[in-house]
Amino acid sequence: MRDRYGREVTDLRISLTQRCNLRCVFCHMEGQPVSQAELSPQEIELAVRAAVQVGVDRVKLTGGEPTLRSDILDIVARLSPLVNELSMTTNGLLLEGLARPLKEAGLARVNVSLPSLNAATYRELTGVDGVERVIRGIKAAKAAGLEPVKLNVVALAGPGPEADSLEGIVRFAQSVGAWVQLIEFENVSGRVDPSVYRSLHSELGRLTREAGERAFRVEHNRLHNRPRYTFESGGAPATVEVVQPVENPAFCMACHRLRLTSDGRLKGCLMTNAGLIDIAGMLRSGAPMPEIVAAFERAVDRRKPFFVGPETPRPIPSLESGAAFEGASLPVLTPP
Repeated sequence: MRDRYGREVTDLRISLTQRCNLRCVFCHMEGQPVSQAELSPQEIELAVRAAVQVGVDRVKLTGGEPTLRSDILDIVARLSPLVNELSMTTNGLLLEGLARPLKEAGLARVNVSLPSLNAATYRELTGVDGVERVIRGIKAAKAAGLEPVKLNVVALAGPGPEADSLEGIVRFAQSVGAWVQLIEFENVSGRVDPSVYRSLHSELGRLTREAGERAFRVEHNRLHNRPRYTFESGGAPATVEVVQPVENPAFCMACHRLRLTSDGRLKGCLMTNAGLIDIAGMLRSGAPMPEIVAAFERAVDRRKPFFVGPETPRPIPSLESGAAFEGASLPVLTPP
């Protein structure tokens, strides 16, 4: 199914919990309003079955920290037969003991947050002494076949992965056979402290240019049209994927995601909670599948690119109202 901007929705990102065993300064908690409620494995499975009927074939489990769910293996086993790819984003603290059981339950791959390899910097950014546990978790994921293992590295000014720090993470990724996913820090309203964002945000232009100049292969991820650079470092290949969403209309126009919050609401964009659709009641009351599917269809119809520019197409009329979307309510960017 496509939204009013012609963007096909193929990916569902499911927040399993808002609980976490880290306190990362850059965490946006998927942009979700604060809630302690969580869906059961049965409810999550029902939601994914409905999502598949509107074209979703890839699911990403996230949080909070999804491995804090004691029923995580049950959730993975329920969802993996329903989609072409089931993956997870995790901080890796509990991954060492869970990697193989997750693979056996049907998980395809993992993204592991690794803000720094330096123990002091890791503690400063996350509030926990945990980098060695994360490293063991990454190696366990690789050994279990959760591939490609991607290391999520938020680019931060100051203590973040600039220059030598990033080179160190790239070398570590090479040594274990992982990829690096370099992510721009996002100022998600209500979740990220604006003063922290102003002090730590790092624009990725220079790092992207350097990766491009060194690359012997350049590809693009279908999701967000993210550039992926493979280059040689120390005689071995290194792969770095760049996630640069801030004020980027091209990124938004290649977004294929719908989101399900941990408390059961459908959300069209990380950056805003406008137009949330609550399906928790449907999932718990035995609502017929066509009713749940219709809720997913409404959520897709309400999706809007957060950043738009001159190249952003005009939306088609809304399925809900028959009226054209008023694009002036979005932040419109002009070319530099």
